[in-house]
Amino acid sequence: MINGSPLSLPELNWMLVGERLSAGYTMYADVWDNTGPLATLIYALIELLFDRSPLVYVILAILLTTFQALLFNNFLLAKKAYEENTFVPALVYILLSSFSFDFYFLSPVLIALTWILLAMRNVFYRIESRSSDNRILGTGIYLGLAVLCYLPSILFLLSTIMAYLLFTNVSFRRYLLLLYGTALPLLVTVTYYFLNDALDNFFDQYVLSYVELGQQVLASPLQLLFIGTVPLIFLLISLYRVGQLRFTNQQSKIQQIMLIKILATLGTLFFVHDLAPYHLLPLVPPIAFYVTHYLLSIRRYLLAELATFLLAALCVLNGYAFLFGWFSLHQVFPTEEILVQETSYDSIVEEKKVLVLGHQLDIYQKATPATPYLNWQLSSRQLSGIDYFGNLTEVFNNFSRDMPEVIVDLEGAMPQLQDRIPLLENSYRRQAGRQDIYLLQQN
Repeated sequence: MINGSPLSLPELNWMLVGERLSAGYTMYADVWDNTGPLATLIYALIELLFDRSPLVYVILAILLTTFQALLFNNFLLAKKAYEENTFVPALVYILLSSFSFDFYFLSPVLIALTWILLAMRNVFYRIESRSSDNRILGTGIYLGLAVLCYLPSILFLLSTIMAYLLFTNVSFRRYLLLLYGTALPLLVTVTYYFLNDALDNFFDQYVLSYVELGQQVLASPLQLLFIGTVPLIFLLISLYRVGQLRFTNQQSKIQQIMLIKILATLGTLFFVHDLAPYHLLPLVPPIAFYVTHYLLSIRRYLLAELATFLLAALCVLNGYAFLFGWFSLHQVFPTEEILVQETSYDSIVEEKKVLVLGHQLDIYQKATPATPYLNWQLSSRQLSGIDYFGNLTEVFNNFSRDMPEVIVDLEGAMPQLQDRIPLLENSYRRQAGRQDIYLLQQN
């Protein structure tokens, strides 16, 4: 934060979405992107209050992580998950939330994790057979809100159902209540987009895109494994140690539920659009749970302090080392794949309304996006299919409503668009000496 928070490509994308929505546009109809509707509402509020400020996003992410750590700590102590009352779970949660620099992004995953933790708390109440219909319904609503932030969160609904099946005697009626609670915020969202004539766009861009679009790999599975080496080692040591200890029946059930949550998180990685370290965030609660067991099981005071200090040092060092490329780690995980870089277009597009026909989102860092075509994977299907009358009409209408001052054509799509749409042919000219830049002609 002191040196200026580095801006990542996903963060820039969320800011651009929030900027468009705060200007009065409708998500999925006027802004084409696959970010969750509840997350985009939060980004719109931030942009409305603070404009495009990376520092605000980092501060809000830190505050949200702190709230999650305290929530996590409180419900574990309330359910007697440990033999003593302590703030060690919150401490470990915070430390594990530092092991990758992109965990400090206010990502849809981080926002969804809040709802997942609230749902997890309710599941633990059910283990004690103290859960009411209201709590079962609330669990479903929390999971539904998580899905509206981050669609792969639907796997945590499946993990919750599995936990109920294995460790409780929930009636069939209450399973229906859980599903109804999950569906409720989804139905409200569907109704909103139906009333705004954007229902088809919502399903196409948010729901179906997870199946139809390819995955953009910002970090390979091997790189993710390397980045997560520190928490993985501590997790394995903790699991080994937990296997040697004796616990109450309730504590054993909580441990098994945490294992199910780990499997659910690993399952989400197969569905994400941009494979990056921040998608590992849902692993923080279960790993923090097991590592806390390990630290509290160390009876020698000095060894316990040394183990905690080692965890703290390695987690924090891990985050800085990968961000700044210490120890030649940039060769393992080049941060330019995920961080916004300067481009040769910056001086041309600065403070202008811009459309980028291509994947290079960095170009928008000093510009304002124009037209709905923010996400190229979604937009290319329409812009390259203008031989169909419906697509041609919609492209014409989208450009007519919001004409960009500069079009950066990285995919060579503009000549075909100009050939089929006279409005674009008459309105734009190539910049002298450049084949990829089209400037709006002033009347």
